[in-house]
Amino acid sequence: MDAILSAISDQNFLGAIIASIVFILLGFLLRRFHFINEHGRGILNVVVMKVAIPCMAFCAFMSDFNADQFVANLLILVLDFFFYVLLLAIGNLAFIKFDSNKRKIYAILSSIGQLTLFSMPILAATYGSESGILIPISLMSIAFRFFTYFYSYVAITGEKITKASFGKTMKDIFVNPIMICMFLGLIIWATQNLTWQVNVGDSSYGFLRIDKTLPSLYKIFQFGYGMATPLGMLTIGVTLGESKFLDTVRNGIAWIISALRAIIFPICVLGICLLVQWSGMMHFNELQLAAMVIGNAAPVGAVVGVYCVNANKEAYVASDSIFLSTILSLIGIPLLFVLIKLSVSLPIFA
Repeated sequence: MDAILSAISDQNFLGAIIASIVFILLGFLLRRFHFINEHGRGILNVVVMKVAIPCMAFCAFMSDFNADQFVANLLILVLDFFFYVLLLAIGNLAFIKFDSNKRKIYAILSSIGQLTLFSMPILAATYGSESGILIPISLMSIAFRFFTYFYSYVAITGEKITKASFGKTMKDIFVNPIMICMFLGLIIWATQNLTWQVNVGDSSYGFLRIDKTLPSLYKIFQFGYGMATPLGMLTIGVTLGESKFLDTVRNGIAWIISALRAIIFPICVLGICLLVQWSGMMHFNELQLAAMVIGNAAPVGAVVGVYCVNANKEAYVASDSIFLSTILSLIGIPLLFVLIKLSVSLPIFA
């Protein structure tokens, strides 16, 4: 009971959810009433994905290095790769009655969510950047981008990977502002004790720890980071504003996909994490557990939806699933947050 009360009374979490809902609703209304057109949505998306989220990814690693934490978070990345494979397999089984092409697409829609655009900002707003929550969720973005830009693209479009297309795909995955800033931050974090040290007050820091050695320069990244959550939620709302509501709510397949994506699969991830914790194979703290669960509770990925539209394969199902899974995620995440608080109060986390 104490864990439940702690969860539902957590002002940071409540504030993050309420603010997310308000900005998503604001974006929805601005698009629905044509204050923002389709070109405006594109501009918002560029600012979020090429400025705000990269700043967030860089700021994630501006903290003191801990070798044990580094190893634990790398294991989180490995485990997240496993979860994607597992969820894709379960998704294929869930839609076994459909033909192989539809089954494959429905499984992808069910398994791959908007981790960087949705989960990262909510977790950052809930726990705060200085908590360390952004380190595991940032590393998880490597698995997310692999399955989004490599597996999903090949599976949905049917294009074969050639030498030329392989290079382009790897560039899409790794050579972009988010991944560049994340790897830059990771390198600074991991090597800070080996580089030239600068005295700051009574402590010393690696000279690249600009949050301590050049705080005026670091303010630039903090400004960008501050835009991530409001603009990210606004972008999601603008995207939802383009949906045809009545047609969407009648789409039964989209409801099933959304329920899997926003509720059932995250609970499966939580259950497996608890089994792993109980077995002693890995040990999670609350931040790592939240990253795994909430990271896999984001709405259906918009990029996957674009692939479906461009390939003319299940485009309406993809579009409707993005809308419905966003609504269900906003309902399901508070429940998941309570389950996370209950889980870390169990004796296996003592």
